[in-house]
Amino acid sequence: MLMNLAFTTFIYLAQAADGQQKSGMSMLILVGLMFLFMYFFVIRPSKNEEKKRKEMLSNLAKGDQVVTNSGIHGKVVEFKDNNESVVLNVARDTNVTFTVNSVLKKK
Repeated sequence: MLMNLAFTTFIYLAQAADGQQKSGMSMLILVGLMFLFMYFFVIRPSKNEEKKRKEMLSNLAKGDQVVTNSGIHGKVVEFKDNNESVVLNVARDTNVTFTVNSVLKKK
C-alpha cells in the first residue's frame, strides 16, 4: 500500500510539473521524493542485511551447520589463512575448503 502511495505521488508531481511552465521546484521535489523512496526501500534494507551477514560470518564457529552460496550444506571443521578460508565437512571423510565469504547462512 505504501508503494502505491509513493508511485501515485510521483505520478501526481510529474503531471503537475508538466502542467506548469517548467517549474524547477516541482521537479526538485520529485527528484527528492524519488531519492527518499530509493533510500528507505532499497539502500537502507540492503545495508542492514549486509551488516547482519557480516555479524553472522564473524560469529561462525567450529561445528556450525552452514549453507554456501552454491547450495552446498556442510559442517564447519576448521578455519585457515587467518579465518579467510573455512573447511566444511560435506560428507563422511570429505572436507572441502571455501572462502568464508561464500558461506550464505547458518542452518
